[in-house]
Amino acid sequence: MHDLAYALLSGYAYVGLDGTKPSPKSTVRDAIFETVLEQFVPKPINVFQVGAIETFDMDWRIGSGWSDIFFGNYVRTYGGKLTVVDINLDSLSNSIFAAACLQYKIDPIYDDAKNTIGQENHDLYYLDGGNDPRETLDQFTKITNQNAVVVIDDYDIKGTLIEENFELNENNFKKFSAFSGIGVIDLKGLS
Repeated sequence: MHDLAYALLSGYAYVGLDGTKPSPKSTVRDAIFETVLEQFVPKPINVFQVGAIETFDMDWRIGSGWSDIFFGNYVRTYGGKLTVVDINLDSLSNSIFAAACLQYKIDPIYDDAKNTIGQENHDLYYLDGGNDPRETLDQFTKITNQNAVVVIDDYDIKGTLIEENFELNENNFKKFSAFSGIGVIDLKGLS
């Protein structure tokens, strides 16, 4: 599995034991990550990401998105810091491995995000932990005083309590219909 992961992340052709080559698929999430990051170019940013890479299995690529690869590439190019928090050590190890292969630095934290989020200011938050809307609301509430952009994956599941507790409108919120929705909230415009 690590040979496949290294090949995919390094851009080398990989041929499995059965002679097949996996074909990398672009995802809808890729365009969303790129669009969000474009608003920061060329400024260094600090990114706080909840949830690491679960697996390098290409069947998961579309569903998982591998967001830290996009954030890590941005930080490598323009500067800043990428913090990745996860309660699953295997997933966190995958993110560490990806960072090593693609030569960007991450600050991995093996902990529940509720214990670390909001302790420092970040420019971008990516909330992609568990599917509990209360968990996402608790994380979100800890950062609403910051001048940041928040991206919430599976928004139709995780973001339901945010809409009940905060006033979202076209000036501070954009929802993309990809998968279970991806919400992008600009905390500067949040009332």
